[in-house]
Amino acid sequence: MMEFDIAKTLQDVSGQVMSEMGEIGSTFAGELGKAFADKEQSLIELSTAYLQGELDESELKQELEREQKVIEAQLITLEIAAKAAIQKAVNGVMNGLTATLKSAL
Repeated sequence: MMEFDIAKTLQDVSGQVMSEMGEIGSTFAGELGKAFADKEQSLIELSTAYLQGELDESELKQELEREQKVIEAQLITLEIAAKAAIQKAVNGVMNGLTATLKSAL
């Protein structure tokens, strides 16, 4: 198993998604980063469990969906941007994380 830095991965994927979203992404990039930082420990634990074979892909996706709802709720309450934009951004980050984890196996 290759060395895997979840914090760097989240930062890289978040930055990529934000740049793809253009101006609306930069509007709430800081808040998105803060929301993911708040959940970083949970995401590290889930990622580690997946990479060590304690979770299968289906279980990983289920857990990430739960985390995604928490992050979306945190951002939506801030009313920084439209819900659809937030969902797109969070979904993009989660998809990037999943793809990176799968390639790390």
